[in-house]
Amino acid sequence: MATTIDAPVPSPAHHAGMDDREKLAHLRAQLPAVDRTGYFNAGTNGPLPKVALDALIAAAHTEYDAGRIIPGVYEGGWTRNRRIRVLLAEMLGADPSEIALTHSTSEGIGTVLSGIDWQRGDEVMTTTLEHPGLFGPLSQISHRYGVKIRIIDIGDGGGDVTAILEAAMSPRTRVVALSHVMWSSGAVAPLREIAALVRARHALTLIDAAQSAGQIPIDLHDLGIDAYAIPGQKWLCGPEATGALYVRASAMADIQPTHPRYAQTDGTGYIMPFAGANRFEIGEFFGPAILAQEAALTWLRDEVGLDWAYARVHALGQRCWDALDAIDGVTMASPKDKIAGLVCFQIPGMAPPDIAAKLYERGETIRYVAYPPGPAVARVSTGWWNSEEEIDRLAEGVRAVVEDHRRATTHTEPTDGTTS
Repeated sequence: MATTIDAPVPSPAHHAGMDDREKLAHLRAQLPAVDRTGYFNAGTNGPLPKVALDALIAAAHTEYDAGRIIPGVYEGGWTRNRRIRVLLAEMLGADPSEIALTHSTSEGIGTVLSGIDWQRGDEVMTTTLEHPGLFGPLSQISHRYGVKIRIIDIGDGGGDVTAILEAAMSPRTRVVALSHVMWSSGAVAPLREIAALVRARHALTLIDAAQSAGQIPIDLHDLGIDAYAIPGQKWLCGPEATGALYVRASAMADIQPTHPRYAQTDGTGYIMPFAGANRFEIGEFFGPAILAQEAALTWLRDEVGLDWAYARVHALGQRCWDALDAIDGVTMASPKDKIAGLVCFQIPGMAPPDIAAKLYERGETIRYVAYPPGPAVARVSTGWWNSEEEIDRLAEGVRAVVEDHRRATTHTEPTDGTTS
């Protein structure tokens, strides 16, 4: 008998008629990790909802009990992947044929950069605020093909980023690669304007979307960018080793598959890849994790509500920025009017890893970012699951860390009149 894995049943909206506080309590009950700590690190990993865990365990048990090679499993995997492409396309404002499943953001970035027919002397522009997941693949193509990498200083991303990039472009610029949300400042890049500029110069846009998917509204067709690589484990609340790559239909001819899994070939060098973006998919997928990702995405869409989540992330980010900015001894590293839920700050004289460690001792989980040429900062990731009270408690924790640091570094005068 054939065995297939069915799509998860959408969660009913049990919160109908609830106010925001009641809805939040209902949803948080499905995210037990958020009660173990002040969960302010979705920029690394978001909390895993119960529906995702249930889907993962059920699928793993099916594999364990029935085996992974019985009739129907292979075909079911193809059907499952098509469902998820449709779901992601709906959430991201794209066509399903423009979505490839990946195992991470950096896999998507590397796939695109490795698939371009580079010529020695070509240029790629990026910014000082990028993640090593972008700098690494850029360095590789520079070393391998003689591509010139131009790293443009955009400050904290709060200025006219489009004008800064336009002034730096040259006739040899083939790709502009940057983040949608900057991981070390939280600034949201003006992608629509950047994409229009780059398209007018006959170049491609490659976007590191590690911090944007699930945090801010995304309409890829409206933005007009060419390639967009997302993770599944951050604000989208899925397992690790999940993600997706969007490649605009009209840009597919400019990017060759890096590691074709299946294609039409004759063994002599002829190859015809799949018609859609799934030509870019690399290797196999862990079925239970993919089904858990599907369950999390369906839950976010049908029970949490994406518009509600986006609005709440932004409001909490603003509340956090204001609360931290009011603390004497804190320097803000995020441009308030350009952020959503990533809030970066510094305590002068204190290393960001130490800030994160001291806050963890107080029950607040944030992280630090320290990767040149970007700034070294402590970073708070607000999620829709956070409460206003948790934001205020976090700010009080930061205030206490500042005061402790000040006491530890202030020299007092001994009572006997000698100097210390």
